[in-house]
Amino acid sequence: MSDLTNLQDKLSVDKKGVMVQASTLGALEALLQFLREETQPPIPVSAIGIGTIHKRDVTKISIMNEKGCPEFATILAFDVDINREATEHASEVGVRIFTAEIIYHLFDQFTRFMDDLTERRREEAAAVAVFPSIVKILPQHIFNAKDPIIVGMEVVEGILKVGTPLCIPAKDYLHIGKVISIESNGKEQNTARKGASIAVKIVNESNPTITYGRQFDATHSLYSTLSRASIDALKLNFKDKLENEDWRLVVKMKKVFGIL
Repeated sequence: MSDLTNLQDKLSVDKKGVMVQASTLGALEALLQFLREETQPPIPVSAIGIGTIHKRDVTKISIMNEKGCPEFATILAFDVDINREATEHASEVGVRIFTAEIIYHLFDQFTRFMDDLTERRREEAAAVAVFPSIVKILPQHIFNAKDPIIVGMEVVEGILKVGTPLCIPAKDYLHIGKVISIESNGKEQNTARKGASIAVKIVNESNPTITYGRQFDATHSLYSTLSRASIDALKLNFKDKLENEDWRLVVKMKKVFGIL
């Protein structure tokens, strides 16, 4: 059994992860140790190799695209040559090859790529993802009762964000509208957390005649309108933006909205 096979068995590569290619066995071991033990979070590795990168290596890691993990259709090449055919094939099948002669530089390249990818995914998911929140209206602060509704609010639980659709479950899930602005002490902000007292502007394009004091009032708690799709988008793209109590609120609200 070769040293490479021994190393692969010893490290038990992940089912999903990048490919790591290095010039020598020692360099490969050093890179793997760095990726697994010194990076937070660890970078998963699904395949390893030594020496020049060939077309077959590109083909092997391109399977990550089919597995729904395009970010791992990546080769981290440490001090190795890349065959021209491999470079051309990588472009064709959507595989990235990052090269460097210093481990930290390789890590920095991949980290920048992942940060950019995460930000793009969050921007794309923003229209679907709805953060959990329960808010109450402050009746002494009603600035405009009808579209746009402008009222003072307190965030009772969770996170209220600009773009959040609000409804009243106690009134057959009456859609109040979408939050288009949040102000605190005269300054606009995108987010308000539990305990915050804020001024909120709400627009209801589907029912612009809805009026505070007529269809609803301060006795009704308003909930962000969650769905299975919005929760999945949160889990996939904004997991690190929610604290444990926010996730507990998601569980609580799933029951309110009958989400399995």
